[in-house]
Amino acid sequence: MLTIKPRPVMNLAHLSVRPARRAFTLIELLTVIAIIGILAAIIIPTVGRVRESARAASCTSNLRQIGVALKLYADDNKGMLPAASRPFDAALGDTGGGSTVPWGKALGPYLPRRGSTTTAQEHPIFVCPSANYNGKTGPELGNTYTATGAMIGLGASGTATGSAVNPRSLASIDRFRQTLIPLVMEGKASSATSTSANSNRNWNNIGTDLSAATFQETTNFDFRHGGRMNVAYADGSVRSMDFATFKTLDVRTYSGLPLQ
Repeated sequence: MLTIKPRPVMNLAHLSVRPARRAFTLIELLTVIAIIGILAAIIIPTVGRVRESARAASCTSNLRQIGVALKLYADDNKGMLPAASRPFDAALGDTGGGSTVPWGKALGPYLPRRGSTTTAQEHPIFVCPSANYNGKTGPELGNTYTATGAMIGLGASGTATGSAVNPRSLASIDRFRQTLIPLVMEGKASSATSTSANSNRNWNNIGTDLSAATFQETTNFDFRHGGRMNVAYADGSVRSMDFATFKTLDVRTYSGLPLQ
């Protein structure tokens, strides 16, 4: 005989009741937002400083390679540095036309220009990642570095010369103080519309910078790394310089001659 067993009755007493989900209160939401705001205020400036530190390091690398190119140029030209800015001369192999050839473009055999002519823009290494000229940055810029009086020297009378066309012998730079003598410094835009710095500045040109009250007021040199600028020295080293140190420069140090 077939026996049908009754279906067991579910004991609802053992089932737990899921509690209702509790929503965030307004105070809790405001607290979270405040914490996020505090963290953002801490992190964002730190990220900015890290980025600027990376740009400054890239700038330092640029100047080191420029220093090597200057040394190679001197080795290949009887110890002479390139003239800070010389007249365009087709007899020297200059192509593309132009009135002058700045020192950065003269280094084309070692740091190829951004074009096939002598007057084409300098190699991208001549652009500091932190430079901002009239709202333009990066590949939009030409050369953001300026040759000092050490590449120009002094006139026959021993005074700062305004001429930038005569090449300077590397050996004529005081060998006992080459760690102190700047060759290349970071320059500001040469005008309100320019995308390049001045090719060179002799001692006569920088009086406004030396007399400026703050680094923001300089005309020629750009302390664009948090109030400091990178400098390539005659001994091949690259170091940063603050505004106070810059103001201690004298004509013979800036122009690379022995102290008297």
